[in-house]
Amino acid sequence: MYRKAKSRFFSIWTLAVLVSTMLFTSNANAIPQEGVKYEFEDGKLTGVQVYTDYAGETEDGKKFDLSGATCVFMPQKGTSISVNVDIDKAGLYELIIRYAQPYDPRRKVQYLNINGSNQGEVSFAYTLEWREMSAGIVKLNSGINNIELESYWGYTYFDYLIVKPADEAITSLKVEKKLVNPNASDEAKSLMSYLCDIYGKHILAGQQEICGSHNYSASEAEFTYILEKTGKMPAVRGFDFMNYRGNGLGWDDECAERVIEWYKEKNGIPTVCWHWFSPGDIGKKGDGSFYTEYTTFSITKALTPGTPENEALLKDIEFMASKFQMLEDAKVPVLFRPLHEAEGGWFWWGAEGPEPCVKLYRLLYDKFTNEYGLDNIIWVWTSSAYDTSSQWYPGDDVVDIIGYDKYNAKDGLPNGSAITSTFYNLVKLTNGKKLVTMSENDTIPRVGNLINEGAGWLYFCPWYGWWLTSEQNNPVEWLIEMYTSDYCITLDELPDLKTYPIEGFTPYPAPTPINEDVIYGDLNGDKNIDSIDYAYLKMYLLGMIKEFPSDNGLKAADLNGDGSINSIDYAYLKSYLLGIIKVFPVNEM
Repeated sequence: MYRKAKSRFFSIWTLAVLVSTMLFTSNANAIPQEGVKYEFEDGKLTGVQVYTDYAGETEDGKKFDLSGATCVFMPQKGTSISVNVDIDKAGLYELIIRYAQPYDPRRKVQYLNINGSNQGEVSFAYTLEWREMSAGIVKLNSGINNIELESYWGYTYFDYLIVKPADEAITSLKVEKKLVNPNASDEAKSLMSYLCDIYGKHILAGQQEICGSHNYSASEAEFTYILEKTGKMPAVRGFDFMNYRGNGLGWDDECAERVIEWYKEKNGIPTVCWHWFSPGDIGKKGDGSFYTEYTTFSITKALTPGTPENEALLKDIEFMASKFQMLEDAKVPVLFRPLHEAEGGWFWWGAEGPEPCVKLYRLLYDKFTNEYGLDNIIWVWTSSAYDTSSQWYPGDDVVDIIGYDKYNAKDGLPNGSAITSTFYNLVKLTNGKKLVTMSENDTIPRVGNLINEGAGWLYFCPWYGWWLTSEQNNPVEWLIEMYTSDYCITLDELPDLKTYPIEGFTPYPAPTPINEDVIYGDLNGDKNIDSIDYAYLKMYLLGMIKEFPSDNGLKAADLNGDGSINSIDYAYLKSYLLGIIKVFPVNEM
């Protein structure tokens, strides 16, 4: 977790919570299905500017025209906008925001606060014109509710907010009992069956252990702390396979043995992450070579057969598979979340964008499942909740659970919000098909917020050490409140996971092979490379379309195999159509 290792990140960027006192109130209190619109300029404005028919120019000379609206521009931190919404019936509502963001080609991110409580972050993608987007689903009370956007990265224009009832197909939290591996073991099915049964009704208590062997003096510190403070133990224990490496570079910290003990002897649920050091130490610049800043290891080269990076990568995968084989031989199922927090870019597996990262995840799934025959794994993808997160999602056919790593305590204070909007953004990522969990966190959401806000996180799992034990993150009073509540399931309250009934399992179709045939340059799927494909690529680069007609279009457009689609690919396609080149560089890799 980048923000664990770089805790100063939040000390630089965190903002003061702004409490609204003078608020605009709508006259309408009934919310029809299509929603009710609220103009931001009529609300409470703190440190922002109001413009009508505004036109401007970016630093790189691009013009944008926001005419036809009176809007609010929210600049740097310390600024905010809010409106009051009058609700006739308490429930879950979706927020739609019309905005423009012409300043950051990646995104700008703001805090969403509902009635003074932070509900997570909202990402606003780059756009030179007005765009509507969902800001998530939140719980609103009967009566007056304050909806506030608080500047985090700022520099965004806002026109209006629409509030409408949430889609019950999303908020029902009904997930089929399925595992993506059609040959999943009975133990994995029993565990998944139990997780589906409690989803949205309870939350499982979890805790990450510190890395090290049983002989390491601090290995049980967090669990001893929780037991002393609450009289309970977590149901989920987080493990890290970071010390297992191929090429003779790792050391055996007995982590696999601890996983087996936790499940077999304690009847606990194991979840495993993998801080993956740069394979073979290729490109290593520092000890923490899973961080981008400490390695030049290239994921694109690692996915190219025959390269030293590829050979080292495959050796790591082979060695790691042997450890999961130990678990399978012991009949131990495990929640495995590889390539976590890829979207942040601070780990090498996310540093080159979504396409190579997705390819690596699918390679891992293919190797573990089809080559090494590991059937005891429940696959977890750790996502963000940005508008671009769908580009990073590996696919419904290789993911069982969506995870989110929450680190949002700020200004030296714990944040007990259930961050409902973030939760439902993740639910919507797969149209409600997958369980959603808090795979890492600082502050454990307060139990009352989880219940009242309707956020059905499957489990929480604080990182070790200070992330659990500091009052800034988890006040002891809050910890006791959670662990002793009826809503929270602790270790002593788990059923026998080895014999939990298996019901209604239907395997997913086998995932699309990672080596599927792709005709590079054929962006519309008609098996020809012509001027139509050229036109589609031009529209994509101009931002007129976000995807191509072909299912393989995004892959087929990367003509030089560098993991991105840009003007270089455009030039190669033009040269091909003019007969200057006969094959694309990617075909020669």
